[in-house]
Amino acid sequence: DDTYLGAPRTGKRGRGAGGKAKVVVAVENRGNKAGFATMCQVEQVSAEELHHKFQGQLEPRCRIRTDGWKAYGVFEISESKHEPVILGSGKNAAKLLPWVHTLISNIKGNIRGVYHGVSSKHLKLYLPEFCYRFNRRFWGSQLFDRLLKAYLCTVSITLSELRA
Repeated sequence: DDTYLGAPRTGKRGRGAGGKAKVVVAVENRGNKAGFATMCQVEQVSAEELHHKFQGQLEPRCRIRTDGWKAYGVFEISESKHEPVILGSGKNAAKLLPWVHTLISNIKGNIRGVYHGVSSKHLKLYLPEFCYRFNRRFWGSQLFDRLLKAYLCTVSITLSELRA
């Protein structure tokens, strides 16, 4: 599914809202648990951009469940099984795509509560960080070793680069 992140504004809500960052969210469904998640910021929620972003991230012959947005039809041409779900209204979305909407509400709550807002410029760095923490939430025993490895393998960002 997709969501729009940004400060509240008057006018149209959801798809087509002005001044918002468009984010596509995918979560692995493991029955009563969420598996791995990924989120990425996109310019447009279009078939071309979705194909480009998710081309190598999907398991062959997986089942993909999306809402009925026409851009998600790009998944029908892959060897995966695409199941579009016509929601009718946003009220049913949380029931039909529960893990995606749980992750969306978590990230929006984190942005409002912890960060008090994230600019579009920094969102492309925040989304992978959020997914990294979400995907490793049950790996507490490996936390120190993985953090040390991430620290050693990551290029430092200077303050001037951060503010640029």
